[in-house]
Amino acid sequence: MSYILAGTILFFIGGLFSVFIKEKFKGIGFLSFAVLAQVFILPETLRVLFTGSQIEIQLFFSEPIGISFLRLDPLAAMFVLIISLGSLLAAIYSKGYMKMYSGNKSALSSYYFFLGLMVASMLLVVIVQNAMLFMIVWEVMSISSFFLVSFENNKIEVRKASIYYLIAMQIGAAFLISAFAWISASSGSLDFYSFKNVLNNSSFISVLLFVLFFIGFGTKAGFVPMHTWLPKAHPAAPTGVSALMSGVMIKTGIYGILRIVLLSGTPNATVAYFVLAVSLITGLTGIANAVSQKDMKKLLAYSSIENIGIIGIGIGTGMLGLAYNNNTIALLGFFGAMLHVVNHFTFKSVLFYGSGVVYTQTHTRNVDKLGGLIKYLPVTSFLFLISALAISGLPILSGFVSELLIYLGLIKCFSVSNLAINIFAVLGISGLAFVGAMALLSFTKVFGIAFLGSPRSQLHGQPNEKDLSLLVPMIFLVVIIFTLGLFPYLAFQLLGNAVRQFLPANSVADFSQIQTTLKLLSNYLLIFGSLIVFFYLIRLLLLKKKKVEVFKTWDCGYQQSSSRLQYSSSSYAQPFLNLVSEFVPQKIQVEKEPVLFPKEASLESHSQDFFERFLIQPNLKFLKKSLNLFSWIQSGKMQQYIIYGLIFLVFLLIWILGVS
Repeated sequence: MSYILAGTILFFIGGLFSVFIKEKFKGIGFLSFAVLAQVFILPETLRVLFTGSQIEIQLFFSEPIGISFLRLDPLAAMFVLIISLGSLLAAIYSKGYMKMYSGNKSALSSYYFFLGLMVASMLLVVIVQNAMLFMIVWEVMSISSFFLVSFENNKIEVRKASIYYLIAMQIGAAFLISAFAWISASSGSLDFYSFKNVLNNSSFISVLLFVLFFIGFGTKAGFVPMHTWLPKAHPAAPTGVSALMSGVMIKTGIYGILRIVLLSGTPNATVAYFVLAVSLITGLTGIANAVSQKDMKKLLAYSSIENIGIIGIGIGTGMLGLAYNNNTIALLGFFGAMLHVVNHFTFKSVLFYGSGVVYTQTHTRNVDKLGGLIKYLPVTSFLFLISALAISGLPILSGFVSELLIYLGLIKCFSVSNLAINIFAVLGISGLAFVGAMALLSFTKVFGIAFLGSPRSQLHGQPNEKDLSLLVPMIFLVVIIFTLGLFPYLAFQLLGNAVRQFLPANSVADFSQIQTTLKLLSNYLLIFGSLIVFFYLIRLLLLKKKKVEVFKTWDCGYQQSSSRLQYSSSSYAQPFLNLVSEFVPQKIQVEKEPVLFPKEASLESHSQDFFERFLIQPNLKFLKKSLNLFSWIQSGKMQQYIIYGLIFLVFLLIWILGVS
């Protein structure tokens, strides 16, 4: 365990070291410490994952923290692996991406310092087993990421997004503090293991505690309706941070939920239905809003919400399996959820990194201003395409396997003779299918419009892919996407022990059965992949000596080709958006002369988040109106403020005398 702690400290030292070195060495300096940290972290983490063992170290603090354990079990090891590798890749990517900000030494120093602090705090979050120490590192993670989101604080939209993010995190933290305070008082200890005695029973208090924890951790993860900070914070942050937040940091919320589920033993069926219902709404909300977005990073942020919903569906399915004493359902649900955590880390990081390459070369994230980038950025385009197919759940890629496992878990629910679980299984299967179809629509839109066709606006210069540090992280992750997609049994070997923690000891037969199924699935996927390669090679062979002529498509009588005749993001998604217009409100602005044939006309459409419009904004307006009633208190007069202090001291003195 001391090696994990040493690696964690190295990440922090790397950020601190970057503050004091020359600007041109900051990126490589932080990267050197990130590489060194892997030497300490990866061996211990992989050993715990593959053997199912557990290591811990005991730390002694003064009261009120007291004795605290740092514990690495297979569940924590899975998240440590994601955090450590994700942070290393972010360090490599940042080395190239942050060249955009060369000449601003103080900003770069701030970036690498808070990046190191954020990574170190994330690692501590998943190994700390003391409630108070956990909340300290949890808040350090939130505050350090706040400073990274507000990196370009000279822009007003960035300042608004970062403050919105910080407030959301503090609301989530308030729920966590309430839950930890309540459960610590009930158990008589701050250690997580002591919470089992409170959570293991199915009383109303244990259910209420779970809901409090779910809201607190769910705010970080991005469950609806606590999700509205994601589409604001992710576009505001530098792309390396966006990828780290979406691919890694929001998973700490998933870790928290899984840890509470693990401590709860056999969950209450009502709680399992609650998790499944919220997750379904989250997945549908995320993908419905993703389809309507024009900003590439905002689209990816809403897609992260969708994928958190898919992970939640897996967790809810696993909890239903435990509640109804069906090990197969539990195994498929939890394994599907955990594998999708890993998968989402891989393909969402690639998608964010790809959008960052596009931004560095075009200085825009608006897909309606892009087009034809595959001619200039072929490697980025290919890697982006593979990840887009993976996140859409298509075989032979990793996203297909994790979603298939969740589907199988939901289908297996029909073997339970209970109407409620059967109804939720139908809703889960149909909802997951709808989410997958709309994910394909969303990513065919962004890839087709941004990378194919002709440029829709004049670029600053010809895009290029000269900086390898921007490509290496994407290539590495795409290799993992193919590996997990073609050899899913390898994923079971990696995550099997983490899944075993949630299941009773008598589920050995189920584990053996799923291993056999995954090996058989791997054979079919390899055959399918081989056929794709075979037919592609046949095509190349047939066209080897033939000249391929490009013909204009039917153009309604227009002879002059124009990029304006291509699909826009709005027109491509409009048929779907018309179907969900009540759920994804559209604000359309049309400007034209009031004549039959106007010389100039423009149309702009903007989607609105349903929950933000009808839940968040009305509450914010009410809060602002309420606080304005007390604006007279802030008069600006020093004498009045002194009187306030005097009144407070008098009341404090009276209270002390009354208590004594």
